[in-house]
Amino acid sequence: MQLVYLSSFAFILSCSALPVQGADSVELQVDVSRLNQIRMLETGEGAWTFETSGEDPYLFLKPYSNVSHGSANVVLSFDYFCPDGVSELEIFFGPPIRAVNSLTAGSMMKSESWIPFSVHLVEQSGHRWMPSNNLLRLDFGRKSGVRIGVRNLKLRPPNADEAKAVEAASMERAHKAHKAESIRSYYRQSYPASIETISIDRTTITLRMPYHPLFLEGARLIEIPLEWDPSKAIEPVEIFECDVADASGNIVKTIPRRMGDRDRITSRWAIALSDEGARWRLLSLPRYITQLDEAAEHALDRKWARSLKGMGGVWANDILEELVDLGVRHITDNMLISHMLSSSKRTGWEETRYQGKSWWVNPGFISQHDRLIRFATDHGMVVSAIILVGFGDSGFGGQITHPEAERAGHYAMPDFSSREGVLAYGAAMDYLTRRYAQPGDPHGRVSNWIMHNEIDYGWVWTNMGKQPMEVYMDVYMRSMRLTHLLARRYNPHARVFISLTHHWNAEPDPSWKTYAPRRLLDWLAETSRLEGDYEWGLAYHPYPQSLWNPQAWNDTLPTFDYETPLITPKNLEVLDAYMHQPCMMFNGEKVRGVILSEQGYHTPIESAMAQDIQAAAFVYTWHKIRPLQSIEAFHNHRWVDHPQEGGLLLGLRSLPTKEHPFGVKKKAWETFQKLETPQEADATQFAREIIGVRLLDEISWQHEIP
Repeated sequence: MQLVYLSSFAFILSCSALPVQGADSVELQVDVSRLNQIRMLETGEGAWTFETSGEDPYLFLKPYSNVSHGSANVVLSFDYFCPDGVSELEIFFGPPIRAVNSLTAGSMMKSESWIPFSVHLVEQSGHRWMPSNNLLRLDFGRKSGVRIGVRNLKLRPPNADEAKAVEAASMERAHKAHKAESIRSYYRQSYPASIETISIDRTTITLRMPYHPLFLEGARLIEIPLEWDPSKAIEPVEIFECDVADASGNIVKTIPRRMGDRDRITSRWAIALSDEGARWRLLSLPRYITQLDEAAEHALDRKWARSLKGMGGVWANDILEELVDLGVRHITDNMLISHMLSSSKRTGWEETRYQGKSWWVNPGFISQHDRLIRFATDHGMVVSAIILVGFGDSGFGGQITHPEAERAGHYAMPDFSSREGVLAYGAAMDYLTRRYAQPGDPHGRVSNWIMHNEIDYGWVWTNMGKQPMEVYMDVYMRSMRLTHLLARRYNPHARVFISLTHHWNAEPDPSWKTYAPRRLLDWLAETSRLEGDYEWGLAYHPYPQSLWNPQAWNDTLPTFDYETPLITPKNLEVLDAYMHQPCMMFNGEKVRGVILSEQGYHTPIESAMAQDIQAAAFVYTWHKIRPLQSIEAFHNHRWVDHPQEGGLLLGLRSLPTKEHPFGVKKKAWETFQKLETPQEADATQFAREIIGVRLLDEISWQHEIP
């Protein structure tokens, strides 16, 4: 029997689903004196009509009396009228109002009549909301010009439908918690046998295993597919007899790399024993192929740049030559792959084959990336591609979108739960890693593959639904490993990177929407060692403490130890020291690459002082990162201000206009250009007074990390 679980506590209710009787609800009122980017049109008895006027519209409700608030009143409900709909309603609760005290209530569907909406505050917040949180803020999406009517705002007990949904969600949560425990046990239990090394060349795979008496009892070498996760029963792709041990007491097993059109390069390998019911019991922890040098199809050189200067928010445009003028030596390229391939033939689309299946490649997708990557490569820039998965209900996008991903996020986790999903996603990554790793670089070269975006804020940037950390990371690590194995097939120097925000030691999130970057890093380092270590790196985003305040030198929350809540430009030495620990190094010996792949400095107003502060922030950051050996690049976000970044103005150029389609240069443009040039010293002296130092070299002093 298959259980069907509900994944959300936001409901659009029928009129027959009435609240339970016997408990008094609490009537709520909009505080019309506390509106942000909202224009109030009408107010009446328990009803309000308003229009959003910006990209961050929200309103506060008047605090209600805790005395009158019964413990049974846990559902916020109201009727609304909104012909445009709201993509996402977010609710903040307090006091105090802060990011950790928030929940996502889901979308408000388009409605040309009054319909009810409700959200179970306790369950939807992961039991963080309590009756004492009597201050509520409602955030109505990110779109200006949306007209919304709201009436009958109240807190009330759950109705019968909501109570059933809570029970179903509790079952789902228990199921996921059990799955997480299965994954923890999988990594941390002791196994009697082991596979020491797995190497691959152009035609064969060779495994080296210490002999164990269990081989005499029927133990076998099994091939495990990528769609398998440790909470499932094992269904091997193939089963192999184990040969007798050699004189050194080891079994060396060599098998063909390919079986027909199928390449075994992405498989896991384990020693296992089956019972009479054909259920397989692991005798060793499964491992991936780690020795890949002999498998590389091309003897490519490694792309390397001595400069730290990089740029994000780059696209193929008419002023690409400006990147050369700025001295840029690193760029990121966002690759939203959801419409990249088709499983059916299309006129004008190139055919590609992966694991015996044909796919057809969208020429529009490829041409725009070819232009940018080829330009960057021709001008000595190291390219890091950011792989993003959009939401899709059908076609290729539907095949690669994780089935539990919720549209509350901007992007989704790829699907590793089915063979079809893994095959489709693998086809895209095989094509990309092959195309951008050709001798002579006819299409340009991608050296680094950043896997998805800010996965510690997975609910927003790489959504897989609400998941325990171990379940979420199990899928993410398979996405990293697949790309690593395919990329090294063509380029022996290719690397994959994990993408994380500046919230280093974030508070535990009981709603399973966010995770602490430090914990994710520790888990990745531990598990990759157990499964066969590989040369992954870190793509970190050390924005200032507040994205709205570029003066990182005044940040108050960062500390100079591993327990710091944030890593910003002020305490980047903490990140460098952390990555120099043996437990974080590749094979315990080599410091992993760190690229600061997204961060920037807001210019709050178009004034000379605001532009001076933004420019000084670059001077400050450059003096902070120069002594740090692990950091390879700083990608400024953005090149040009973007009108859809919630009001943030992070570019070296201002917002585009008709007269200036790429904006106008800010002071930071020239300061950024002068960094790492003979003119730097003279061009950066202005920053001393702003930062508050006598000499700029004082910034470079590094704290000792306990």
